[in-house]
Amino acid sequence: MLAIGLGCHNQIGICRQALPLQYSVREVRQETPVDGPPPLSRPVALAYDESRVYVLDMDDHDIKVFSRSGVFEHTIGRKGQGPGEFHLPSGLDRLGGRLYVADSANRRVQVVDTKGGYISGFRVSFSPHRVLALGPDRLVVMSLPSGRDGQEKVLHGFDGKGEPLWEAADSYFSRDSVYDLMRNRWFILRAPGGEFLLVPGADGRLIRRLDADGTLLGETEVSGKYHSQEIEIPVKEGKKRTLRAFCWNCASDRERLFLLVPERTDDGDLGPGKTIAVIDRAGGLEATIAVPERLTRIAVDGKTIFSIDVDSRLRIFTLEAK
Repeated sequence: MLAIGLGCHNQIGICRQALPLQYSVREVRQETPVDGPPPLSRPVALAYDESRVYVLDMDDHDIKVFSRSGVFEHTIGRKGQGPGEFHLPSGLDRLGGRLYVADSANRRVQVVDTKGGYISGFRVSFSPHRVLALGPDRLVVMSLPSGRDGQEKVLHGFDGKGEPLWEAADSYFSRDSVYDLMRNRWFILRAPGGEFLLVPGADGRLIRRLDADGTLLGETEVSGKYHSQEIEIPVKEGKKRTLRAFCWNCASDRERLFLLVPERTDDGDLGPGKTIAVIDRAGGLEATIAVPERLTRIAVDGKTIFSIDVDSRLRIFTLEAK
């Protein structure tokens, strides 16, 4: 995973390196049973362990479980309000033998085992957008403020029983809910030492590192060799504002950050792209990875990339040098 603030805190590191390396991928051939896996309706998050891949499906209100070669195995959960049931879940994390789910419309966080057995859960005062388990007794839950209620905290720390511990990171607030919603789209990723990373989705290049108590430890600016994309967002009174899209999705693994680069669509809009940028621990653009399809979600484990494409299919790739 990406390490920030090497040796001391509150420092900014910019990588001054030669041209980034270039990689391609080889797709893992999926052995599909005769009856085939159930289609993914709206996959919004990925997690994995040593033997399986877990795909959170918001519209189906469940978690679909696959082998690491892409063979469908079983489903966890269903729509509802009871234990182990979900309603428009939006975030997923895995730690040990447990899956942590941001059960958004039910305004709660739930914990189940990898076979679907209910373990615990607790309610929160907001709609949880993402969840990150730093340990069994330390969870980070992220909201997605629209700006309608003014400025609020984005990060919320809880213990394993759901007791609130801390709040951190103010949301962006400009009194325009559409613009604010896009500005407040952040990602949280696990880092070494029980710490975590806060990665901007738009209008920012600073990767923040925080500890398990929500304290800011340092920031690293991503190299200017990684280019963000600009798009005009319609706001109030028929006006437009420029938004700089930083990444469509991201993942971390082995001291590296992987950014899914937004790309222009045929109609001039911005969408998910076919390039993954690899950012080193100092913020430098270390490499780019070319993939054959536009991807919306990624998770990285060594040379294996688990992903969801724009047609909501699970795609698994192995990294190769060009």
